Amino acid sequence: MDAWVAIDFETANGSRASACSVAAVRVENGKEADSYATLIRPPAGHDRFEFRNTQIHGIRQRDVFGAPTWRQAWSQLRDLIGDAPLVAHNAAFDTSVIRGANAAVGIEAPSVRYACTLVIARRTWELDSYTLPRVARAAGIAFGDHHRAEADARAAANVLLAEQREHAVDSLDGLLDAARVQWGRIHSSGYDGCRKY
Repeated sequence: MDAWVAIDFETANGSRASACSVAAVRVENGKEADSYATLIRPPAGHDRFEFRNTQIHGIRQRDVFGAPTWRQAWSQLRDLIGDAPLVAHNAAFDTSVIRGANAAVGIEAPSVRYACTLVIARRTWELDSYTLPRVARAAGIAFGDHHRAEADARAAANVLLAEQREHAVDSLDGLLDAARVQWGRIHSSGYDGCRKY
């Protein structure tokens, strides 16, 4: 079974540990099988909401009052992810949020593979920009609410499915092979980037 989880994070400030929103969409054999989304109270010491970030996503300090902590949100995410690899648009950012927030609360970094729809898009379409809205448009995906985690995670999932169609494959492994892109990995000693080869 081809299964993977598209994720998207928003952060409260410039710290990669400052996760304030997350969404995840689990895809199995080309269909959405499950999803999870929540606001998050960023870890202590990383919980300042900066104007620039709030301007981007609209989330304020008061919005996360009573929201799950990172530890609680990560527990839910881990259950959804299971052994599946992750997918994200600009995955270097989203996977660094996982590593940063886990480190901030004393949770060991997970061992997980990931693929980046932005890197794959550069092997799929000739575009003047590879932002998520531009790639979604190239893929024929209706997309609004950019920088809302739920919308961005769903868009990344649909972009990955469109990339599979463009390369005439039906698995994530097959897509990476066809696009000549290597898996990224998070592990206990750091990470290896998802990049072209």
